[in-house]
Amino acid sequence: MNKMRQSTDDRTRAELAVSISAAAVGASKEDVAGQGRSHRVVLARQVAMYLVHVACGISLSRVAAAFGRDRSTVAYAVRSLELRRDHPEFDAWVQALEESIVRAPVML
Repeated sequence: MNKMRQSTDDRTRAELAVSISAAAVGASKEDVAGQGRSHRVVLARQVAMYLVHVACGISLSRVAAAFGRDRSTVAYAVRSLELRRDHPEFDAWVQALEESIVRAPVML
């Protein structure tokens, strides 16, 4: 797959993850995709980045590019979510979101 196509595919997956995570926490997609800083928005953004990396199998660097963030920001989000998954309720919630993004039909 060429770089341009890959970049477009990654952004499509990022948009899907933003939609899913924003809906899951009750935040707006625009705030999650943008620079919003409320706890709810930050959580949704971290979850979205986590989903794209883990559920979609996309590298941290590619996730960072798709979200317009630094690779270290994505790595921090992934680590944060992995630590929180020790809590059974949070883990079940993230697992349901992972299943949602994996099952979602994406036109690539």
